[in-house]
Amino acid sequence: MANNSRITISHVAKVANVSKMTVSRVLNGQPGVSDETRQRILTTMQSMGYVANTAARTLRGSSKVIGLVVPGLVSPYMAEVLMGISNAAEQLDYGLMLYTQSGIGHSSRTTYYASLLSNGLADGAVLIVPYDYETLVQSFKDFHVPYVIIDHHGNIADEPAITATNRKGVRDAMRHLLALGHTRIGFVTGRMDMGCSIERLKGYQDGLAEVGIAYEPSLVLEGDFEQETGFLQGRALIASDPRPTAIVASNDAMALGAMDAIKDAGLRVGQDISVVGFDDIPMAAKVYPALTTVRQPMAEMGKTAIELLVALLQGRKPLGLQRELATELIVRESSGHPGKRR
Repeated sequence: MANNSRITISHVAKVANVSKMTVSRVLNGQPGVSDETRQRILTTMQSMGYVANTAARTLRGSSKVIGLVVPGLVSPYMAEVLMGISNAAEQLDYGLMLYTQSGIGHSSRTTYYASLLSNGLADGAVLIVPYDYETLVQSFKDFHVPYVIIDHHGNIADEPAITATNRKGVRDAMRHLLALGHTRIGFVTGRMDMGCSIERLKGYQDGLAEVGIAYEPSLVLEGDFEQETGFLQGRALIASDPRPTAIVASNDAMALGAMDAIKDAGLRVGQDISVVGFDDIPMAAKVYPALTTVRQPMAEMGKTAIELLVALLQGRKPLGLQRELATELIVRESSGHPGKRR
């Protein structure tokens, strides 16, 4: 016998070539559906072995829930985004249901998240820098689950997505360092399967091009947003000859790792080698020397994602499916003139 408890109205709607709302009307005996369509839906339900999930339908009718799909909960970036999501959801009277991904390469698991969300316990989902991006998004489309992406992976022309001015933010950081007199600047990228990492690399290249400095691939090392990687890649940049007088990292965690590498080599952050990060996590202002960084409005990104998703759920037409929020350069002690005490 088929496991018909896993068959959802999304499955029925797809096979019957109708919307989830139409299937719901048939289930609840509501008008607005032709006899022919109603019969086709009922026949499809019977052939698929559909069993109505009464508990899920009751819950859906009494409370509003949004699913969150995240790659983990350990980063300060994630904590700030989730704070914005939580506050906005509470204000809009929505509950939250959390789904965490364990790592890259679990495409079957990503399909499970979409299937689980389609059972009626959640109205839609916010995806925060998810793993297996293409598989996950396609699964949400297949199961007709509305979603909004925070920090997209590129190719978002038709996707509801929230991000920041990543390219401009790093370009501002480069202008700051170049104005101080730095001409040899290393760069540690983020995960290059992500749109924000690609945009930040372009900002680095823009800064060099503006003043006529040739792009040197050897000064660009790939990272993954982890502090340990920032340390390792920072150490590699320091070992180059001639070494850079400044390092820009694609997030604060890697910037802090690069600062550790500089100190470990007996050099002075902000004097021998300057460091600039991206995010402005709370720790950035508390380390010594305090970290110069590009502030992105992480909590605001979470809030905006919820507002956009709720607009879609309520059938309202938003002004645009993509929102790009402004970044701001925050200058602190980790950046100074090359080779000079501040």
